[in-house]
Amino acid sequence: MADKEQVIQALRATLISVKGALTIKQCNRDYRELQGEWIPFKKLGYPTLEKLFLDVPGFKVKQNNGEWYVDAIASQETQHIASMVARQKSNKKSTPKLNYLNRLPKKQGSWRKPVSNNSFNYDNQYSNQYYRPKGGTPYNNNYKNVKYNNKTNETRNIPSILKQTTKNSSNDYPDKVCSKNSTTQAREINTLSEEFKHSIRTNDSEVKSSGKASASQRLSNLRDRLSTVDLIPLQLPAANNECVQNTPPVRNVTPAHKLEPPPDSTSSVMKLEWTCRKLGLPQPVYKVHDIGHKRGPLFYACTVKVGTSYSASSYPDSSPTEDLAKEMAAVKLLTIIESSGAEGKPTSSSSNAISNLIELVSEHEAGLWASTVPHMYRAKYGENLPKNWQDLVESCSLIIKDRVVNGLLVLLPNNQESVPLPSIDMSVLEDTIDSDLPALQFPNDDFWNVYVTVANSTLEIWLRIIGPQYSDAFETLLADMAKYYERSGSPVDRSMIIKNAWYAVNLEDGGWQRAKILDINDDSATVFLGDHGDDDVVSLNMIKILEPQFRKLPAQAILCRLEGAEELAASDAGAELVRRRLPGEVLVAAPGPRTDPADPAVALVLYDTSTQRDLNLNKEIVHDFCIAGAFTVTQKPCEVEVGCVTEEGRVWVSRAGGAELVRAALALLTAGPYRRPLPAAPQAPAPNHGTLYIVRTLAGDWVRCTIISGLDGEGTVRTQLVDSGLILRAPLSSLVPLQTFSPALNAYPYQAMQVRLGQAERAATGMVSRLRELLLGARVLCRALAPPAAHAPHAAPAPPNVELFVRTAPQNILASVNNAILLEYDHLQLGKLKDEQKETTNHVEALNRKKERIFRSSVSDERPERAERAALPPHALPAPDQCFDVYIAMAANPWNFVVQPNSTRPTLQTMMTTLQIECPKLSELDAPSNPVNGELYTAFYDKDSSWYRVTIAGVVSSEMVSVYFCDYGDLALLATKDLRPVPAGAPLARSLPPQAIKARLFGMADLRRASTPGLRNLLL
Repeated sequence: MADKEQVIQALRATLISVKGALTIKQCNRDYRELQGEWIPFKKLGYPTLEKLFLDVPGFKVKQNNGEWYVDAIASQETQHIASMVARQKSNKKSTPKLNYLNRLPKKQGSWRKPVSNNSFNYDNQYSNQYYRPKGGTPYNNNYKNVKYNNKTNETRNIPSILKQTTKNSSNDYPDKVCSKNSTTQAREINTLSEEFKHSIRTNDSEVKSSGKASASQRLSNLRDRLSTVDLIPLQLPAANNECVQNTPPVRNVTPAHKLEPPPDSTSSVMKLEWTCRKLGLPQPVYKVHDIGHKRGPLFYACTVKVGTSYSASSYPDSSPTEDLAKEMAAVKLLTIIESSGAEGKPTSSSSNAISNLIELVSEHEAGLWASTVPHMYRAKYGENLPKNWQDLVESCSLIIKDRVVNGLLVLLPNNQESVPLPSIDMSVLEDTIDSDLPALQFPNDDFWNVYVTVANSTLEIWLRIIGPQYSDAFETLLADMAKYYERSGSPVDRSMIIKNAWYAVNLEDGGWQRAKILDINDDSATVFLGDHGDDDVVSLNMIKILEPQFRKLPAQAILCRLEGAEELAASDAGAELVRRRLPGEVLVAAPGPRTDPADPAVALVLYDTSTQRDLNLNKEIVHDFCIAGAFTVTQKPCEVEVGCVTEEGRVWVSRAGGAELVRAALALLTAGPYRRPLPAAPQAPAPNHGTLYIVRTLAGDWVRCTIISGLDGEGTVRTQLVDSGLILRAPLSSLVPLQTFSPALNAYPYQAMQVRLGQAERAATGMVSRLRELLLGARVLCRALAPPAAHAPHAAPAPPNVELFVRTAPQNILASVNNAILLEYDHLQLGKLKDEQKETTNHVEALNRKKERIFRSSVSDERPERAERAALPPHALPAPDQCFDVYIAMAANPWNFVVQPNSTRPTLQTMMTTLQIECPKLSELDAPSNPVNGELYTAFYDKDSSWYRVTIAGVVSSEMVSVYFCDYGDLALLATKDLRPVPAGAPLARSLPPQAIKARLFGMADLRRASTPGLRNLLL
């Protein structure tokens, strides 16, 4: 019985740690990972796992489509764990499987080109360009969750795209590769190739995953490296852009004196020197050439040589400095030394390469840096290593591959392993891993006839081009594959299956298809169908070698995104619209400009031309998205979020998740690979009060807002956030017009509205703090009350009357906020009335207080600083229409600037000199303990280390005051301890009138929209 209890506890721990239910197979697999064995249901007396979960209490079991799902019911002790797991972000849902009928067009007919206003030159964008849809790693569509599940090893898929990039960087996009990018690309490829390698799966290595990931999630790491950097400074660090990468643990610790780490520097010159020193090569010799024109700017090229074996030149790339030219040459030479493609004999065979590698590594007990292995192998054996030599090392148990310093790789001999190498058919291995399907060439047309196979969001749409060279050839290929593999074909043993390699797979609902292996489980494999764009799970016995005749046709699936509707991918509603409308449709696509050749997604506009009216499906989907986002309250309760409760007791509610949806959409457009340029800020507030802008908050989020006030003297305006109701003051220069930045979000309805609390509205003003305590941050239900009597036809619509409900802990009872506020308010008012009635008047005490107010002594009441409260004498200004010389001390705008009379400037300078001498004589003990508005003091200003006369403008707290520099017109926040009374040695400080005179330009009211910097240039 004790064993059974232990098994049940382990099962509950396994299920509680996972968000949502698991299939029984997944639960059994996770149990084995944690406990080291399968669930011993037979030892416990149960014939099947289903019987075990159904019999034991504390588990929730249900059956869906023939599959059993199990989840643990949280107990009182594990409720806090379940709550934390429930708040975790979910991974992107897997791509739904398409049946065979949906993988082929439903109709074949004639298409006509839509009437298009596209102004871009198509021939310069896609003509004669090549496309490979799945270069080893999927496309990054994880725009909401950039933290990945620790159980998924997503870095395994990256190296093949690196190899492809190295091989095709000059072929796939010959017209797009600029010379100025070659250094950056070479350095990124060099760095990435050291960090990520192919892994060949063997019998001894089993990789478990928590679930099936979509095609978009497996390219996330690569797309993060291609993403642009957000150039807008955040006032608070963003917490949504972290990528968790798992590195394997260091199994052998190598002494530092035996294995010298590479230099901790990004300089390729230093790394080249270290590499030559480690390999015993001569130090590099640089020769810099001036290739600039006589009358133009100077440019440099560099040639570097290492002995007589290696040499490289930065030409034809030029550099503005000699150091940069050396860096470029060093990068190219490092690539040659560390690669297996340098001059030398080709490899004899992979089996000989493994034997030689084992011998080479065994000679170095301290280990070898992986970057030095190709050169040492070439020097020792006189031939090059095969391109997939690191994959061969991965499958060899006599060599340990460790990540030691800064993520770099070290090869160590495994002296404890004496098992002989398994016999591997290296011909099959090499053919499989080195071969890839050819790249797809785009048609030389402005419009493509396409068939949509998969649509997961506006950022992930897979389609096929319809035409003789595309869809017709593909259908012929499927027919030939079906005939061939029904009678023949070479099955593949599990130990021989290589990830990221292409195979022929037999699908239950689609026949024989070409597929790339993504992951291998116990008896099945997750594959990517390169001709359709979706993933599937197939049994290992349904996988065969893809014959050469079926490798000639490029993969037909093209990854696309809807141009101008990328922001809809940030919401589940937008993704659902795409999934419901596009899959299985035959449409006409207009590809847009391709500014980034490294972007695997093609931006396009889809048209439906099957009727007399051409439908722009991009706009139609945006329109449907905006209609679905309308927010209203009805008499049916709905969940809302309370955005704010103002000081006046006004309550603003928004649709649950509406504000977060807009923030996520704006985050997608302002940072990352889909960032759009921000339009210029407006020069003046728009005359239309409904014009939408976006502004960045202190938390770093972009939010939508409208302007609700005019421009003040400091160039700021009051804005109201339309998705929460909050009112913020922001500089006009920080606002971005939304119409030109994102027309989709500009048309998206406001997500917040003001509501009234019915009869409880009279108590809202006096119960603001209680309302905030109950509503902010809580899950709130809202129900509209009966509408009031009809108002005047031309009157503005009044906010709706609603009743709000919240759940109270710990019983989780639904309570009415309206009733609670009203009852508490009436109770407090009744208590105050009773307290007033209980009070008895003490006539003697009242008389004493009256006498104290009337006959209060004017000498001192233990507060000598009150003597400074006497106001300064006013300044004698000339009569109207008379002139006097002034000095402009500060200018904000035409109606707000400060002048100083020139006639008293010598007196002001004399007083300031006296203050600098007398004020330091006073100590901090002389600082006032309770300053009052209007009092005169001297204050030390730390920005220029000077003493000034100031008057108290406001008391912020017991330690901070707002002061006004009465001689210069500035306002500042100072600590109370920095104040001093006016010293007796400076009598001018008590008698000199304030020198700062506020002024405005007479008759210049029409200049309120003029440029403030222009006025400053004129006056200051």
